[in-house]
Amino acid sequence: MKTMAIRMLIVILALAICLAPAALAAKESAGGDMASDVGIGAASFLFSLPYGAAKVGMALVGGLAGGFTYPFDKHAAESVWHTTMEGDYLVTPDHLRGKKELHFIGAPPESSRNGHG
Repeated sequence: MKTMAIRMLIVILALAICLAPAALAAKESAGGDMASDVGIGAASFLFSLPYGAAKVGMALVGGLAGGFTYPFDKHAAESVWHTTMEGDYLVTPDHLRGKKELHFIGAPPESSRNGHG
């Protein structure tokens, strides 16, 4: 019974964390259509589930690849880490409305792109 309560608490916390961007966006768009805000918030949550899972998976693979590369070439490892770990992990209502670009892949730092370090 105690493990069931802990699982429910974890699910509720995860939902609260995932829905926080939608709630914030709905609060910021004062005077908007409530049904539209609820719909866009629900859509951002639903799109964030597979997108976030894919992004976390890519970050894990990039973290491992960068870790294996680090002993041989520090700059290459940092480039891999920035490219795979930077970017957006959640789809927010602003992404769906076109107010903000969604970046799955991060950009390596300027010094890595120029070959300087």
